[in-house]
Amino acid sequence: MMTPDTVEEYLRRDGWPCERVAEGNVPTWRSGFRGEVAPFRFYIRLTDNWIFFIIAPFVLPPRDAGSAAALHRRLLRLNQDMTLAKFALDNDDDIVLTVEFPTQAIGYEGFKDALDALSYYADRHYLEVLNLAQQGQS
Repeated sequence: MMTPDTVEEYLRRDGWPCERVAEGNVPTWRSGFRGEVAPFRFYIRLTDNWIFFIIAPFVLPPRDAGSAAALHRRLLRLNQDMTLAKFALDNDDDIVLTVEFPTQAIGYEGFKDALDALSYYADRHYLEVLNLAQQGQS
């Protein structure tokens, strides 16, 4: 079972800088990394049943409906091709990149895999998603 102490141990073990930013029912940590194309800040949220690794926002939403529709179609296609990770929209329509695991099914290797997937797909798709989101904004 994943606990807040376990999350912090796994982050320390691999040298991830982290700061605990929320306590209580949903403990949350903030960390980040410098990818090949940009720096990324991510959050880890731990609930009773799930652990979430989230880059939010990954990209801000497009301003016009045509660009948004094209971007959303592309994100759905990318979701089909990605393993462990997925793109989603938050309550502000920001694009987020997330990896989610049931807490009972994740150990150290799965934790590492989640961070590897998050960082890999962030680097791989950031420029394309950013460019699609910015189309029509001049």
